[in-house]
Amino acid sequence: MSNVCLPTETDLKKGRFCMRFHNRSSTPSYFSRRDQVRLFRLVAALGVILLAILYASRESTWYWLTGPPTEQRQGEQQLDPDRDVDYNVKEDSGLRPGEFRSQPEQEVAIPESVNPQLENGEYDVRVDPRLLKQVTDSVSGIRPYEANALYYLLAKAASIPQNVLERSAEPAPPFVVVMNESSKYRGELMTVKGQLKRLVPLKPEENKFGIKTLYEGWFFSKDSGTHPWRFLCTQLPEGIPTGPDLQEMPAVQITGYYFKKYGYPSQAGKLQTAPLLIAGQIRWFPASETPQAPSSSGAVKYIVILFLVISITLAFLIWRFTINDQEFARSKTAKLMERPDMSMDDLKNIKTVDIGEVLKQLGEQADSDSTDKPGNPGPDSDKP
Repeated sequence: MSNVCLPTETDLKKGRFCMRFHNRSSTPSYFSRRDQVRLFRLVAALGVILLAILYASRESTWYWLTGPPTEQRQGEQQLDPDRDVDYNVKEDSGLRPGEFRSQPEQEVAIPESVNPQLENGEYDVRVDPRLLKQVTDSVSGIRPYEANALYYLLAKAASIPQNVLERSAEPAPPFVVVMNESSKYRGELMTVKGQLKRLVPLKPEENKFGIKTLYEGWFFSKDSGTHPWRFLCTQLPEGIPTGPDLQEMPAVQITGYYFKKYGYPSQAGKLQTAPLLIAGQIRWFPASETPQAPSSSGAVKYIVILFLVISITLAFLIWRFTINDQEFARSKTAKLMERPDMSMDDLKNIKTVDIGEVLKQLGEQADSDSTDKPGNPGPDSDKP
């Protein structure tokens, strides 16, 4: 819109005039179709950037550049299980006539029954280390004085829900550390993942805890090399392969109490030792259900939810703007604001006005008005 500054009467007499135009900038409308498309493109570009960030945050995305990670734990030095570990079994020395071997003293008597559930409904997964005082490392098999402690741990693990045990357990230390510091971890609840090599049933001995079923398993963890772990449990998951030599070596997770370094005869005819875990049941991961590595960012699901909320909100606003534009296009205001359809030929018929002629006529009209006023003598009248 323009403002015209018209000349005053004095300016007209002296032949001066001015015209002044003011251009007012109008605020752009963000409800137009063009601006809506721009906003949509902006949000879409933001979504593409978020997806690119999520894709780049995965470790597997960069394997083509760095290669797959090694099997060692992050932040820990790879330990060689064949180095600085004593796998030998302590052999019993012969007794002379009249000699006898005393058993280790039991500081605390083994309970007659197991009831780990507390009054508040929670479970006590701890084991008094004094109950395992008689357990001896690096001896062949399970000694009679160790049997009560063994079946006590089997009964305790079987009476606690598996999910409670898994939540309470810590990841097992490296294989070499467990073998070198066996007594330190005795009775500790730990979780180990590995490949199952052997799983067979055993006949349990008579015990006061009511253990009727028993299974023995051997598996290899990532850091144990060719040296296995051994475990005993009372339950098996449905459908898990069993046998003395499993070729497919299914993936398993063992959560149980560490008992001791167990002595056994190897296939080469030598006596060796392996860490022994006491579990209630084991967890089996079939080939089609092998757990994937967790995402490197715990906020992935929140970012995806935020992106979906933004997208839905934007789609709703665009839909509302489109409906409002259609309603406005059908209104009377829109029809009044429509500019006429004019071509260049139509402009030729418009009468043009010479601004100089218009100003001249205004000046003559001003002079005639001043002459016609009463009491104002004309230019030809005689003076009194």
